[in-house]
Amino acid sequence: METPENQDSSQLDLWSTQDDFAWEEYKVAREFVRSLGLGNQAEWESFVNEGNLRDPRIPGEPEKTYQNRGWVDWNDWLGIREPDKNTDPSGTKLSDDSRKDLWAGGKGSGWMNFHEARRTAREFGFEYREEWKLFIDGKFPGRDPLPDNIPQNPDRIYRFIGWKNWKDWLVDPEKQVEYSGFYRAREFVRSCRIGDRDSWRGFLQNNAGMIGEYDFMLPLRPHLEYADSGWESWEDWLGRDINFHDFQATRKFVHSLKLKGKKEWFDFCAGRLPHKPGKSEKVYTYPDVAFKDEGWKNWKDWLGSPLAKNVKAAEAKTSEIMIDCKCKGRISHCPDCDGKGFYTVQLSRG
Repeated sequence: METPENQDSSQLDLWSTQDDFAWEEYKVAREFVRSLGLGNQAEWESFVNEGNLRDPRIPGEPEKTYQNRGWVDWNDWLGIREPDKNTDPSGTKLSDDSRKDLWAGGKGSGWMNFHEARRTAREFGFEYREEWKLFIDGKFPGRDPLPDNIPQNPDRIYRFIGWKNWKDWLVDPEKQVEYSGFYRAREFVRSCRIGDRDSWRGFLQNNAGMIGEYDFMLPLRPHLEYADSGWESWEDWLGRDINFHDFQATRKFVHSLKLKGKKEWFDFCAGRLPHKPGKSEKVYTYPDVAFKDEGWKNWKDWLGSPLAKNVKAAEAKTSEIMIDCKCKGRISHCPDCDGKGFYTVQLSRG
């Protein structure tokens, strides 16, 4: 068994209690060393002699330790690309860090060709970087293991030789899905009144037709898909902490808006009608979904009949808005809302 001759006595004492000490596998050690940004063998030796190499599983004399076990030369060990080490294939000037990354996945590195590696990665069936990380951590025991010549961090190894993004790495372009925008999707999901996170998968499976009719494409893992575009929590996504107004009260409020049709309703919900009050989050955007079993008839009933031509001018200039009560519906005989959690106020639009 090899001994770590370049380390100090305290480290040797520590190792002496381990019967099966083994050096780090060559590629893993080399990947760490390349991240240090050392420029040549002399810099490596200074780094080691000054006591900066603190990982006991990485040798100070790699040319001896890894002889016949992966060692190529010092350029390969340190990640120095030669010749033309100052430019990438497109002629762009590279920083020191970039030179290491450019070399990392190139010929002679031991890694699989980028296109072949990506094709293999796509066969695992993942869609998100987070899933890839869990896979690397062994959280998918039923999957075949990652081949030794495919890096666990492809975004760095293939940075200058094919890498685009995680979606491209994990999913074939023909299979990539363009999901609906977060905020629009969330309004629809809240209107579906789904019980909890555990019900989400079943909802998607059982309501695929209905979801398609409303022109939505919803992800199975919204917490990953929308992680950088608005996601807060499952409670927020499903609207479980929102005390939505009931059908009768909401319809009465909607009638006061005197909207001319379904399009105006969605314009109102999106805040595109500046002369109308803003929509409370306690009002469902898709009432035909939310109230399908609780009074919904049709859009004409929901919006109310158009104003008669002879309606009084004063009446036409008034509008009713819904205001959330401070008691939030917790006081059954509240003098303001009578336990409903809101009350209405007539406003003049004159």
